[in-house]
Amino acid sequence: MSARKLFADKDKPRIVYSTVSVHSGKINVWKHHQGLILEVGGYSQSVSLDTPSLPERYWFKAADEITRRLGNPKRALIVGVGGATITHLLGRKFPELKFVGVELDPEIVKVARKFFGLDEIKNLSLVVGEGKEYVLEYEGDKFDLTFIDAYLGGNFPLQFEEKQFLRRLRKITDPKGLIAVNRASGFDRLPFETLLNEVFGKVEMIKIPLPGFLGGLGGNLLYLCK
Repeated sequence: MSARKLFADKDKPRIVYSTVSVHSGKINVWKHHQGLILEVGGYSQSVSLDTPSLPERYWFKAADEITRRLGNPKRALIVGVGGATITHLLGRKFPELKFVGVELDPEIVKVARKFFGLDEIKNLSLVVGEGKEYVLEYEGDKFDLTFIDAYLGGNFPLQFEEKQFLRRLRKITDPKGLIAVNRASGFDRLPFETLLNEVFGKVEMIKIPLPGFLGGLGGNLLYLCK
């Protein structure tokens, strides 16, 4: 085999782990250009921090947008931990930030622990359970950041579009804090954006493309609310 062919084979995407979840369906972990990609239901949901294209991808840009709008946050709630790319990145930017991460799918948690360094995240308290229930029942100190980044396969759970849920998010978030919601493009934006503007005083929408392998065509829409 020639050196050129060997190099090409090493760069070719390949599945290094695969399983099926009752919650998320088919889960694959891909190796591509020295990095790992978590694919769930045909969609890229997380990447490892050593992924060469990370600075161009949604997670890096979302973390940057959030960072520029928060001073020195102390507490964050992440609903939809996945492979924890966002949590890793925010932890790097804010080393003292304490996280509560809520993840519905135990299989995703297993994959995140094995391939994406979930247990290496400082100050992370992990809750395996339903995000809506956690938010509605939460009675502790307010969060400086609440981030809804939850998908089942490629589907955004409809309970996170309910006015009661969004109002509860506002209540458990500090008035000086930030509420972030990640949506994949391709949905009917007008009703959702109307709802956000009914609940929150200020709503920003940021378009973030998803380049590269398993990137998706339309990219993501990051809603930042106060």
